[in-house]
Amino acid sequence: MNEIDILIRITGIIAIIFNITSVLINKKILIIFTILANIFFAAQFFLLGAYVAVFSCIVTSLAALVVHIHHSRDLKTPEIVLILFITIFILSGYFQSDIDLDGNDLLPILASIMVVFALENKNIITAKFYYLICAILWIIYDFNLHIIPWENVINQVFLIIFTVVTFLFYEVLNKKKTEYFKEK
Repeated sequence: MNEIDILIRITGIIAIIFNITSVLINKKILIIFTILANIFFAAQFFLLGAYVAVFSCIVTSLAALVVHIHHSRDLKTPEIVLILFITIFILSGYFQSDIDLDGNDLLPILASIMVVFALENKNIITAKFYYLICAILWIIYDFNLHIIPWENVINQVFLIIFTVVTFLFYEVLNKKKTEYFKEK
């Protein structure tokens, strides 16, 4: 293993720590840790030469920062801002198409759009559904790179498991509440 490979792994491990920690704590810290995780994943993808993924991670960080600022002021992020970020993601794919953009390069763009929807969504189940789609897209992307960033794959698998557990927890919790209220 050379120095670059070690740096790739270290940035991935730092990113996974931020990302996994983000889903275990409150929404305000979730957004901050999502920003930090995306910055470290951007560094990892830069070292791997996956520039579309780098751009997607950086713009996702900026979108998360904008959402965080609005939420910290108890404001809803204006739809035009969300549309602007989605447009940036789509245009980034278009402008990078001369770099040999293939179907796999569209996956980080779509995953980033899912994160923007998840961060803005107030319904926890809907937000987790967006994160689930995002995790699946990143796993597919990672397995199509010339060097698989295993830290990101492990991170996404954890997020998928956590999301499924959340779905089940809320489903069971809601059924118990419904049954409880029916008895009375």
